[in-house]
Amino acid sequence: MPAMPSEFALREVFSAAQACRAGVTSDALARLVGTGDAYPLIRGWYATRPPQDQTDWNRLATRAAFLRMGRRAMASHTSGLIWHGLPTVYAGLARVHLTRIGPGSSRIRPPVKLHAAIPGLEASDRVPVAHAVIQSGLEYQPLTALAAADAALHTGRTSLGELTAALPIFAGHTNVGPVRAILAEADARIESPGESILGHRVRSLGWEVEPQFRVETDSGCRFADFRVRGTRLLLEFDGAIKYRGDDGPGAVFREKRREDSFRRRQWLMARFVWSELDSIHLIDRRIRTVLQDDAA
Repeated sequence: MPAMPSEFALREVFSAAQACRAGVTSDALARLVGTGDAYPLIRGWYATRPPQDQTDWNRLATRAAFLRMGRRAMASHTSGLIWHGLPTVYAGLARVHLTRIGPGSSRIRPPVKLHAAIPGLEASDRVPVAHAVIQSGLEYQPLTALAAADAALHTGRTSLGELTAALPIFAGHTNVGPVRAILAEADARIESPGESILGHRVRSLGWEVEPQFRVETDSGCRFADFRVRGTRLLLEFDGAIKYRGDDGPGAVFREKRREDSFRRRQWLMARFVWSELDSIHLIDRRIRTVLQDDAA
């Protein structure tokens, strides 16, 4: 069985033409695919390893499409978010998105969607963070843009000024209104996509929330994901990542102690998990039930 040339592993993707020039025949390449030593990505391009998940597939396939275009396009939309290390909630990852650097119309050749150039945008391997955030909301859901914007603000990858400055570029898009409206909620204090979604759902119900609310407890200063303004109700999003790792049981125990410290100071608690975030009626009912039970 032929070995894959070592230089291909440096960028993890290669084309059939490159393999041929390195002495790997088409039959040999087919055998490498059969053994899992090469993984098809897009037409004529392969990875040197299997993707770990759909996000990883998109990252590899975007790199292949970028190289196939001869660097005449930039990773954009959700592919740009992935290259910037940002979340892609509610977005489909089976499509690669590139934005042209020079002239040319949009086109779709599955799984790649090539978008027309953005006037005045400096050439790079990916569009700026603010542009990718807005593009992702236009292509998928406004919540996709909000979760990415919160993460980008929280990690310093963009600023509110950059988001505001980029919005007029997309003024002609039919969906820009909802994206502009939801980005007005973007907040650097939000620490996870789940919190982005929960905060938006609660605000849409008419409640005002304070992210990363500081609570003085008998075990020190603690922070809750949100406080419902004007109440003693704290809201928490429980993502699985909070309890991952070798110390999973320990993390659960520490979280229980943290919640107990809130309750000893007469704070009320309402917790939500991923599977509940799309049920706005459930969120509303849980908040009202906790407040009503406390008032009884």
